[in-house]
Amino acid sequence: SKEPSDVATADTSTRGIAMVSAWSALLHDEMHESYAARHMHVREKLLEAFKDPFFQPDYYLSIPAYRELTLQRLKLVADMKLFSVVDYVEDPMKFQIALETLAWCDYSLSIKAGVHFSLCGGTIAKLGTAKHHRKYFKGIDTLTLPGCFGMTELGHGSNVMGIETTAMYDREKKEFIIHTPSDEASKFWIGGAALHAKICTVFAQLTINGKQEGPHAFVVHLRDDYGHLSPGVRIEDNGPKMGLNGVDNGRIWFNHVRVPKDDLLDAFATVDDKGNYCSKIQSVSQRFAVTVGALTAGRTIIAQSAADASKLGLIIAIRYSLKRPQFGSKPIMEYLTHRLRLIPCLASTVAWHLALQHLKMIAIHNKPEDSKLLHVMSSGLKSAATWSRVETLQICRECCGGQGFLAKNRIGAYKTDCDVDVTFEGDNTVLMQQVAKYLLDQASSRKEIPLPKRSPRDKDFLSPDHLLALFEYREWQLTSAISKDMKEKGQDGYDANLDKVVRLGWAYTERMCLELFSQKVNSADHRVQPVLATLMKIFALSRIEKDLGTFVVVGTLGSKCAEGVREQLISHCNGLVDAEDGSILLQVCDAFGLPDHVLHAPIAFNWSKL
Repeated sequence: SKEPSDVATADTSTRGIAMVSAWSALLHDEMHESYAARHMHVREKLLEAFKDPFFQPDYYLSIPAYRELTLQRLKLVADMKLFSVVDYVEDPMKFQIALETLAWCDYSLSIKAGVHFSLCGGTIAKLGTAKHHRKYFKGIDTLTLPGCFGMTELGHGSNVMGIETTAMYDREKKEFIIHTPSDEASKFWIGGAALHAKICTVFAQLTINGKQEGPHAFVVHLRDDYGHLSPGVRIEDNGPKMGLNGVDNGRIWFNHVRVPKDDLLDAFATVDDKGNYCSKIQSVSQRFAVTVGALTAGRTIIAQSAADASKLGLIIAIRYSLKRPQFGSKPIMEYLTHRLRLIPCLASTVAWHLALQHLKMIAIHNKPEDSKLLHVMSSGLKSAATWSRVETLQICRECCGGQGFLAKNRIGAYKTDCDVDVTFEGDNTVLMQQVAKYLLDQASSRKEIPLPKRSPRDKDFLSPDHLLALFEYREWQLTSAISKDMKEKGQDGYDANLDKVVRLGWAYTERMCLELFSQKVNSADHRVQPVLATLMKIFALSRIEKDLGTFVVVGTLGSKCAEGVREQLISHCNGLVDAEDGSILLQVCDAFGLPDHVLHAPIAFNWSKL
């Protein structure tokens, strides 16, 4: 195959930036699925709005001022009428593109919008019925009815089935009574609750005629139009956070708060006037799984936002590194240590991005048989993309030296603002366990996979088929080892292997991403295949190096192979950086599609003029 340096000149002898720019547009098209094309007007109008100084960063704001600015920005976005909560169900990609684009401006704006439109509005859209849509959609779309989402409690984060907020039915008054029985049952970290939210979609344990039916969602009014709290509602500000201080998180207690019967979100279960409970799903656990499964779009948005935050950091750091000289006229990207930090992060970010595009395509088709796959893929990708974002932004900050610490160069702000993503919409460690459980449940039906064993110095070691075989074998071996212990020791066998369980979640996610990456290389325009193939190999090699111990233990690599893996990684990173004097690297960054005016980082343009 052609080397990366051939990419810009595959069909012409003309060299230079103009030709590379045309190639970059091709790569952008390959990296963004066609489903997004009809919604680009939404992104373009939002990006045009972001040129207004009103949307530009202000690092001197107090927390109260930042919260108010975030609210006013969200009102302006709502006034543009580019998307509706109706789109959460009827046109989910339009909805997701809008919320993802907001993160390019300010993550507090994106999260406040996500809580209001996706978590609150989306819950009403998916778990409610026509009567709820008529009652609430208009106020949600116009932001006259700001909303929040009340699932997490002080004592229950990941264990949502164990929440303690209660809901009892009063047959005489045809009302539900929502109550917080202890401080541990108070709703905690509720975005928008401290100041602005008027309604909250509250999850509570429903008891009907003495029988517990599990968690159900209710629309509870927190405040009136004048900002006064509803009777029985108490709210406390969570206070300053390490990031996202434009979002007013709060803690909520309910003291026997009465809710009209019709404000039970009853798409999957109903209660009639006499208090008779009815659901087509008899099992409490299955009913809850269906309920929560309807809300997976938020997890996908968070994963995409994490990948986009990594893109932003990489664009800034790579531009800076290609121009910033050190120890004479040598740009810092010339140093191998710099390349080996930034380029694997770039390749991994492309891998997460491509997999997320595929995940969204599955969601668009919305086949019932894909519901489990959607949950597993979104869990794995959310964990991988957010954990990778933590590492990537730290590396970008370090690779920019002191300039990476300067707030106006954006990397630091994104590091702290995005740090919440590793634990909200599911703690990453728990989500990876859910991915692993899916594989362990299928362990008995999986066929044995043959051992692929080639040296990194073998000619075909980096063939897509062999790389994929390495990742498949690691996944199969981890599954088999954990499954064997579980058969012998039951739950104790699972608990004793939790470290392997998380590694299995990673193994599945990385194998799936490599497989999708390889498919993209094969289907791409021949002019961009070489650079995509190089990025794919860098992704595979860097992931092997990160988990080299497992690859050695399961037998796919010999104990002396580490040096060979590193040699291949160095060779491919050098090839990508050196191609066209670094311009190919810049065009990969341009293909992400983030326009210059959302970067707001002086060092991304001229490092010497701050």
